[in-house]
Amino acid sequence: MKIIHTADWHIGKIVNEHPLIEDQAAILDDWLNQTVALAPDLVIMAGDLYDRTLPSRDAVQLANRILTRMTRELDCPICIISGNHDAGERVAYANDILASQGLYMVGLPTHEIAKVSTTEADIYLLPFSDHLSLKRIYPDETIHSIEDATRVQVQAIKNQWDESRLNIVLYHGYVTASSMDTPGEDLEKSKSERPLSIGTSEYVPTKVFEGFDYVALGHLHGSQKVGSERIRYSGSPLKFSKSEVNHHKGFLEIDLDKATDSIEVTKHDLLPKIDMRVVRGQFDDILVGHSDDYIFFELTDDYTQHEAMNRLKQRYPNAMSLEYTALKNEQTINHTTKRKVFQEKPVWDQFGDFYAANTSLDLSEYQTTIVQDAFKAILEED
Repeated sequence: MKIIHTADWHIGKIVNEHPLIEDQAAILDDWLNQTVALAPDLVIMAGDLYDRTLPSRDAVQLANRILTRMTRELDCPICIISGNHDAGERVAYANDILASQGLYMVGLPTHEIAKVSTTEADIYLLPFSDHLSLKRIYPDETIHSIEDATRVQVQAIKNQWDESRLNIVLYHGYVTASSMDTPGEDLEKSKSERPLSIGTSEYVPTKVFEGFDYVALGHLHGSQKVGSERIRYSGSPLKFSKSEVNHHKGFLEIDLDKATDSIEVTKHDLLPKIDMRVVRGQFDDILVGHSDDYIFFELTDDYTQHEAMNRLKQRYPNAMSLEYTALKNEQTINHTTKRKVFQEKPVWDQFGDFYAANTSLDLSEYQTTIVQDAFKAILEED
């Protein structure tokens, strides 16, 4: 059985005030073209279809277009669950109608676990939910954390499954193979991933999913396996933060054979038209370059540069942010200790002190003359 596993599309994502909707449209079209060519038996999208619970009009239009293409061009079931960024009700909208077209969108958990069956496999869909909501669905169970809630759901699956068939589960959240004393140490995370809960553990140990032929995970944006070839995050199709600039984005092709109890994993690359990267160096050296990439600048200059970001944007229109990494001068003035001195000095000398404190440079004789003339002219006008 051939499975295509993707996740974390975050349609409608905005990074540092830059909307990525056109980039997302291009990369999802590329993903779908590659996926159609691979002729899979099942397509999985493991959560975070949208970036916000209230997606924008452009985001909904893109989701509608790509999902419509999927139902028309893929000759296999398509399974999608909600993630922590989604509103489950919106993902689940019209799911019964869509199921008739082979598109199974499960946004809300139910007591009876959602299942999609093919000739070879049973696919179980566990949309994201907090443990309190699942406690209300299973009032007779002891549920104090996401781990407890997931154990209850998985046990409900195992109470009914047929072990002679391929059993696949979709899950969105943190799954860890490390000790629960230090959960998540084995995972590659990024700053894009929003916390899942407050006050309780967010992590589910891999042993909860023992026995499944494949566990398709969403939430982490870096592609990675978790303690087993059969438990994997596909990663997101695009870079969404500075912490992801070194990721190699793509999607997974999973080939499962129940008869031989084997799994073969192939990663397929997705290359954006506009990359996201970090550029580090001296301001003057960087300013001679040019790029349309999304760039986070790290300046190694000893002193701040005048209008640095505005000047960089003339050469790098998609500049994301600017950070100084090696400043030598103090950026603040102790106004309390300086106040008496300032009161005893002419205003142009006070300006000279301010300039020196912020640049570690003294005004030249020519600059001092300009400053004096300017302040004297202002005082005369007053």
